[in-house]
Amino acid sequence: MKDGRVLVTGGAGFIGSHLVDELVRRGARVTVVDDLSKGRLDNIAGVADRIDVHRKDLREEALVALLTEVAPELVLHLAGFASAPDSVQAVRADFEQNALATLNLLEGVRAVCPEARVVFASSAAVYGVGSDEPIRETDLTEPLAPYGVSKLAAERYMDVYAKVFGLRTASLRLFPVFGPRLRRHVMWDLMVKLQASPDELTLEGDGTQVRDFLYVANAVEALLFVAQSAPLQGEVYNASDERPITIRQLAESIAAAMGLSPRVVTTGTVRPGSSRSWIADVSKLRGLGFEPVVAGDEGLRDYVDWFRTEASATAGRSRR
Repeated sequence: MKDGRVLVTGGAGFIGSHLVDELVRRGARVTVVDDLSKGRLDNIAGVADRIDVHRKDLREEALVALLTEVAPELVLHLAGFASAPDSVQAVRADFEQNALATLNLLEGVRAVCPEARVVFASSAAVYGVGSDEPIRETDLTEPLAPYGVSKLAAERYMDVYAKVFGLRTASLRLFPVFGPRLRRHVMWDLMVKLQASPDELTLEGDGTQVRDFLYVANAVEALLFVAQSAPLQGEVYNASDERPITIRQLAESIAAAMGLSPRVVTTGTVRPGSSRSWIADVSKLRGLGFEPVVAGDEGLRDYVDWFRTEASATAGRSRR
């Protein structure tokens, strides 16, 4: 990566900002594209003097001019709509920010820098209801929400642009990613609830829903590993920490890390667009030689420690 020209879309977001940090650490010349609708400049404040940041929407034609200026050797595509439940209420926005934006990016790369490698951060949401058995990349894709449909469409564009136009592309189906700077989704919600009510915790559903999580440092490593070591012929890879856990077990682990032992109550209902069980088979990625860099338990402790610091800082600001 040293001195390589890298374009990161969504680089001010949760995963994107960690990716930017690691690229800078490796000596890459990084350009970030983010419309800042969800991303935060403070996520990349620590490396702001070593990167170029452009506030742009990937649906804009100005993207071609930027690609011409940067001439990236590697494009890491993380921008897009980022919530399956929210996509149920915002179908068009989800489609435009995921499928349409990806198509526009690929068209720009094809026109300006067709030799660039392009790696897309997709989602396990493409599998829909999931399975009690580990899911392989060849298994059926039946999304439950518009978000999964748009991510799958983006994957298909990545594959078609490799096979038809000769671009060097790959997609990673990331299972739920967690870690510092994530301020939403299940782990964040659990910590917020525990902070507000240390003695009782209410869980959506019956607590037996299974998730296979991915610590953000491992997500970053997987994206960069695929960029450097995969065939890049439009293929897809699952990525997870291979540590499936029920939501109830997760809640208990987070509570223990926070030094709490609350009574757990379940609602018995699940929001539309949510899946019952996602367990990843990551043998395809491991077959290339990939190894996670952080153990799952260590990642969870890091996230809890960050949350405490973030919560304390937020409380301090609200008192001023």
